[in-house]
Amino acid sequence: MISLRPRLFGAIILAIVAQCCLFSDTALAHEGWGIVVDRQGQIYFSDIPTNTIWRITREGKPEAFISNKHSHALVLGEDGSIYGTQEHHAAAIGSVWRIAPDGSFSNVFTPALDFPLNLHPFIMDRVGNIYSTNSISFPNQSDKVMLLRSTPDGNVTVLAGNARGYRDGRGSEAQFSGIDGMAWAADGSLCVTDGVYVRRVTMDGVVATLGKGALTTPSYGEDLMGLAVSPSGSVYVADYSQRRVIQLLPDGNTRTISETGLFWSPTGITIVGEDLYVLEHLRMPLVILGDIGMGAYARVRRISPDGTVIRIATVWGRNTLTFAIVLLAIGALLIFVWRLRRRRKIRRSHRAAAA
Repeated sequence: MISLRPRLFGAIILAIVAQCCLFSDTALAHEGWGIVVDRQGQIYFSDIPTNTIWRITREGKPEAFISNKHSHALVLGEDGSIYGTQEHHAAAIGSVWRIAPDGSFSNVFTPALDFPLNLHPFIMDRVGNIYSTNSISFPNQSDKVMLLRSTPDGNVTVLAGNARGYRDGRGSEAQFSGIDGMAWAADGSLCVTDGVYVRRVTMDGVVATLGKGALTTPSYGEDLMGLAVSPSGSVYVADYSQRRVIQLLPDGNTRTISETGLFWSPTGITIVGEDLYVLEHLRMPLVILGDIGMGAYARVRRISPDGTVIRIATVWGRNTLTFAIVLLAIGALLIFVWRLRRRRKIRRSHRAAAA
């Protein structure tokens, strides 16, 4: 039995190395960037490795709020409802769900196999329209990135985009490389992260790049993820690839608000008052530890206007204790073997001296 433990440990190391080598230049399935704070000050965030929506109470205690929901994004409605998705890539049938303030669960849309929105990026407006990108699994869609709008009765129209690429313009003239985070600006336009860029999309389909071009450099196939827009017009962006939170000012300049260190990267951001709440996951390639449930893999921190950063809560993998016990057992075994060999060596030297 003990002989299997080193193999388990070795398999984990090999998995991390494989993720480094095989996926260093390709886009991967992202971690979640959904994070919202309700009127009671409770924080909700997406956990893709376990398909769980977590809630952090006002006392700072994380608890599983809802399970078996593969939702990268979350939306907080004006009535306090929380909206999420079951995206097409994670299930045969995609859907949008709602949890009311009283805790009741319901599907906003009746799930359908032919629902054209992939629901990976996702946001809603005040009248219940849903915005997402096209499902690339549908026929003739794999080479396109289109921003779609669906009315509450299921009428879907293309707001902007066509063939995959990068170009500002109106409607089908505009091109996107891959939309992730979405956030509303005060003027009613939609801000999105699109690869290394932040783009603004008006409701008549005009797409324009914010800032002075690319805001980051891709790393392990990852770039910008979630974002939030302040009432003053500043856009706060989770730069996953460079492990930092960026402020994109209205004049187009940028500055780094916070850096997350060697092991963590920001994925999602929300604004409450003057504070930023930042969802962070392990950086690539360490992110695989969350998938196998080993160690701390997600956390939420609050950034105050004066730059003070406070860690609110951390989520640990379900196999962390088992893994720690295995490591201790392996360590104890190695020490035992070392001491046993050392004693044998001393005995042999004594015998040789006596002879």
